[in-house]
Amino acid sequence: MFTYEMAKKYDDSSGCYVECGVAAGAQIIAMRAGAPDKEIHAFDSFEGIPLPSNRDDQMPGIGYLKPWEQSALPDPGKQFLVSTGATSVRVEDFWEHIHKSGVGNKQNILVHKGWFERTVSSWDDRKISILRLDGDLYNSTIVCLKGLYRSVLRGGIVIVDDWQLPGCRSAVYDFLKTRQLHCEIQFVSNIAYWIKP
Repeated sequence: MFTYEMAKKYDDSSGCYVECGVAAGAQIIAMRAGAPDKEIHAFDSFEGIPLPSNRDDQMPGIGYLKPWEQSALPDPGKQFLVSTGATSVRVEDFWEHIHKSGVGNKQNILVHKGWFERTVSSWDDRKISILRLDGDLYNSTIVCLKGLYRSVLRGGIVIVDDWQLPGCRSAVYDFLKTRQLHCEIQFVSNIAYWIKP
């Protein structure tokens, strides 16, 4: 598993690991298995995926939007932060999965519960070695990049789980273009990643 291999690779780095969109915690478990003592930050609403914007072509986990439905949606950042119900995992269930995984205790796994728009902005600039994005939507992806990318160490890795979703992909391209960043995006299966230059 790619996340596990990257967790092992960056175990000796000075930065922590961050995932935005942890759901039941499978990738957090992979990070913990690969780097048992690393500090890991888990961002999630624990209410499910929020409503999309007009930059998304679907409600992930529910279905595709018809063109007229998509055009009627608000711009990114202006949609209501309410759950569609998709991928809704309670924080208690997240911790239960961590416990049952056998990768160790909860030590050094820090949960940031709430919508990314409200939690990512409180990041204290602590350095990040692995930034893993699994927010499904345009706004979820770009909010996390705007709030956390500056903290990724040079040589650190950014992993984008939802590259196949047009909204997520557009958010990455828009962020890189706006910041005039030139990154070599690579792929493992449907997952995109790049090393911060």
